[in-house]
Amino acid sequence: MSDASLRPDTAIPQPAAPAQRRWKGNGYMTAGGVIMLFFAALALLAPLLAPLDPNAINPVQALRPFGFDHHVLGTDNLGRDLLSRLLYGGRITLVSSVGAALLATSLGTALGLIAAYYKGWVDTVVMRLTDILMGFPFILLAILIVAALGPSTVNALIAVAIANVPFTARLVKSEAARVREREFITAAVALGARHGRIVWAHMLPNIISITVPTLFMTTGWMISQTSALSFLGLGTQPPTADWGSMLAESQNYMASLPQVAMLPGLTIVVAVVGLNLFGVGLRSSLMRED
Repeated sequence: MSDASLRPDTAIPQPAAPAQRRWKGNGYMTAGGVIMLFFAALALLAPLLAPLDPNAINPVQALRPFGFDHHVLGTDNLGRDLLSRLLYGGRITLVSSVGAALLATSLGTALGLIAAYYKGWVDTVVMRLTDILMGFPFILLAILIVAALGPSTVNALIAVAIANVPFTARLVKSEAARVREREFITAAVALGARHGRIVWAHMLPNIISITVPTLFMTTGWMISQTSALSFLGLGTQPPTADWGSMLAESQNYMASLPQVAMLPGLTIVVAVVGLNLFGVGLRSSLMRED
């Protein structure tokens, strides 16, 4: 053994941090993250990547195949460039879905935390309200809300967010109730800490492993639901494109030119799968760190 190995200041090799290894080796997060970044880049760069005005009508060139006259993905039933409409439609779909997911997760997390902390009649009221909302089929409740507010992108966002709040609230409440019984919460209550501080500064950070992955998976769910409302004519209104309205406009032309429906449909599927993969991978990593 050399003298250098006995010196107290000699650096001892340390193994890589387990958390770092878990994050690097998480295939779900990697695959989902790549898909998310891809769609985010397309949405942000749509004005630069779109070859034509997505709303420019040219009936003479309607329902043209791939590569026709500089239309890389062809044209729809009104002669509009499919690639341009997919790119700009992605911006509308992704922004509305992320907004709906943020709203639903924020409201659901707040309700779940309050119900778990205060318990008693507060818990009963919150849970009964969620039971009432969950008594309606998700899409039917969203349709009822949009019917009351009027069809538009913003109202579709609000509708699917409200319809999803009960699911998030129940999930958060079950986890927050477990955190509520831990010793550090009991100590904070005994020391006279303010209720708001206990809920938001102590309980909320300890349910991040539930809320953050739920946000990503909820976003994927919101893509499918906002697209469904647009497909029914209750979301984004013509001539503005989103993926759901593109599906609705193309359903009568699937036999003559399948890509007009397949392209927005496949785009929705891939985006939802990517967000779900990332959410599942993130949840597994966060829960193992706990």
